Amino acid sequence: MKVIGTVKEIEWLKQAVQNNCDQCPYLEFCSESAKQDDRLHGKVRHTCKEFLGETIEFIIE
Repeated sequence: MKVIGTVKEIEWLKQAVQNNCDQCPYLEFCSESAKQDDRLHGKVRHTCKEFLGETIEFIIE
């Protein structure tokens, strides 16, 4: 997935997705990442926003 927009639009999108996981296409992968972090480090080290930042290619116009 590529998201193309201004810095403000992309930040808005990250916040919108972060605040509501309902029907998020990355929910399963994000949950698995959180579980793995918990097993390895005893806590979740990657926030939803960080996970999406690594998973989605954000292109600023």
